[in-house]
Amino acid sequence: MRRSLSTILFALLPLALGSLTLTACGADSGPDSTGQNTDVETDAGDETDVEPEPEPADWEAPAEVRVSLTPARQAYAVDSRITPAATVYDGLNRRISPPVRWLVTPAELVEKDGDEDRWFLRGEGPVTFKACVDLDDGEAVCGSRIAMVDSGPPTITLESPLPGAQLLASEHPTIEVSGQVSDPNPIVSVHVNGKEVDLDAEGRFSETFEPQLGLNAVYVTAFDGLHEREGYAEANFIWAPAYHPTDADGAVTLEEGLILNLGQNFFDDGQPLEVLSEAQVATNDLADILYLVLRHIDLTSQLPDPVVDSSALTLRILDVAVNEPRVEIDVTDEGLQLFAQIPNLVATTAGGLELNDQSLSLDGELSASLAIFAEISVAKTSAEAPFEVELERFELALEQATPNFVSPEVNAVFELADSALRTSLESIILESVNLSFIDTLPELLLDVFTSLEGAISQQSFELDLGMGEPVALDFSGQISQLAPVYREGLDGIVRAHLSTGVEPLFANSPGVPLLSAPSSALPYFQSSRLQIGLNTALVNGIFHSLWNAGLLTMDISEMIPAPFNTLVQAAQIDGKLPPLVAPPQNGEPYDLMIYLGQLEIEMTWPDRVDRFGARISVGANMGLSGGEIGITLAEEPDIHMWLIESSMGEPQLTADMLEELMYDQLWPEIEGAFGEGLSFAVPAPDLGALGEFSPALADLQLTLQQSQPLATRQGFLMVDANFRGELWLP
Repeated sequence: MRRSLSTILFALLPLALGSLTLTACGADSGPDSTGQNTDVETDAGDETDVEPEPEPADWEAPAEVRVSLTPARQAYAVDSRITPAATVYDGLNRRISPPVRWLVTPAELVEKDGDEDRWFLRGEGPVTFKACVDLDDGEAVCGSRIAMVDSGPPTITLESPLPGAQLLASEHPTIEVSGQVSDPNPIVSVHVNGKEVDLDAEGRFSETFEPQLGLNAVYVTAFDGLHEREGYAEANFIWAPAYHPTDADGAVTLEEGLILNLGQNFFDDGQPLEVLSEAQVATNDLADILYLVLRHIDLTSQLPDPVVDSSALTLRILDVAVNEPRVEIDVTDEGLQLFAQIPNLVATTAGGLELNDQSLSLDGELSASLAIFAEISVAKTSAEAPFEVELERFELALEQATPNFVSPEVNAVFELADSALRTSLESIILESVNLSFIDTLPELLLDVFTSLEGAISQQSFELDLGMGEPVALDFSGQISQLAPVYREGLDGIVRAHLSTGVEPLFANSPGVPLLSAPSSALPYFQSSRLQIGLNTALVNGIFHSLWNAGLLTMDISEMIPAPFNTLVQAAQIDGKLPPLVAPPQNGEPYDLMIYLGQLEIEMTWPDRVDRFGARISVGANMGLSGGEIGITLAEEPDIHMWLIESSMGEPQLTADMLEELMYDQLWPEIEGAFGEGLSFAVPAPDLGALGEFSPALADLQLTLQQSQPLATRQGFLMVDANFRGELWLP
């Protein structure tokens, strides 16, 4: 820290004072009070240039006493032992050895060490060691040196804010940082978060601090100009506009834990199915999947065999093939609107027709084109209510039918408008397609929506820092609302419930800090396929639950390195505040920041108890992979440690040593637990039941792929994704 010129001069003042020596007062010549010889003055009224003869003097008498201290220090700790020494000089600057009398003041700050000329320093403050040589006539000749006793830097009592406080922004728009600084020696400077402040006569200070959302740190430094280390005090606290309360058992329920948007492009992006090769295709929306359903639907199995069996007509449909259908899906105010066209449906037939005493063969094919229009309502009104997927309207029209039987006569008969053969075949085709779609569409869409909820219905995380009991966190998500928005998509809200089953350690906590006010407008992107919004309150709720279950309360005795591990009697770490996630604010190249503070470490030794504070911040990125949203922590965190107090003044281990210990041993455990243990299964569609509608689609593999970098919007961590299916065709 840069110090002012006055600070430096004040720091040098004890050195200047310590170099002073004293001489007998009233001497006409000899050393002055600074230890330097004075010049003999001349008579101001003498008009000649001849110096007068000096008056007779005893040059062998004591004239100067110089005092030194062993060991030589700028400042001494309490209980240090110090040995003063006096060197006496005569008027000719020769060393002489007369008896020396010692006077040490103030007497209450020192204790004589037996019969020797050594003293123990028992209190803080300036101690004067004065050595005098008594003269037979005249005043004694004395010299002195001041020892500054300063066993530590100034003591700072930080009264507000208190470490571990969780403050409400509306009640504390600004934070008053107040406290008191004490030290037996004068205080040179006091700073609050780097800003110099004044002390009153009692050593008290007060300064206003402008907090920011999330974890805040206020720190106070004080310097007395003597001790090489500044006094330091810090308090970490959380400042939030609101707190979400927890249940009596510590569980957390968030009505908007996640938000979900199935955009228009999720249902239909207006692009045709992607053909990767002759044997492989890729789907990018639900319309592509319905295309494959139509393309490979097993209509033949829907028909009886034979479909007609009478004395005049025997008809079998051996196979029904759907070629190159087209599917369009739009989001409406009520749900979905579907239009499908089958330009070429080919039915392979067999059988016979008795006409005018003639037996005609029905072997051959019938080609037809069909159009389908359907309206499906989609809704979910509460977390407990089921999904409602209803086929509200279904229209199927046979646009044209072209016979291609082996018998020209049968072809001619089919072309007759009132032909029984034509009527039978058309009704059979329409009925089979109609029955297939009436069953398939609602079930297929119901599978899509229920699978979204099934992916998040019950998850469990187990985090283990390796130095305490593992904590298992149960997470349950239920879609409490699913509502269509015309031409935009379906918006869903997920209620999330978090619990650990562990008695909460911090029952008085106000709850989970909310870093942004709730908003009625949901922060979706435009024109996306699938969006998942992870409420930052949900992430902080997870951290709060783990903290409340004791994840950050652990015995770290085994972390203490040799040779100190044989001396330490106990070493405990306690998290006074829950970990907190917040958006980056200072241009950090991360999706979010994770803060841990205030952590406190208490170490018990045979002769002392030391207590340290710690604050950790680390950047993190979130991404979608393998159907899960995972957190990746930055390799190097920022760890700051400070000494809170030591019963012996100086701790056994320094803050720097403990900081290295945190980097080398504790941080890898935290990184492993939080980085590997926290991953969220996302609400993604599962169409594994497609094989029931069309066996050829049983092997359709659906994956989610993140399409944009994660963004923080209105308190939500938004992940934008595409879903993609790949299928090897039979």
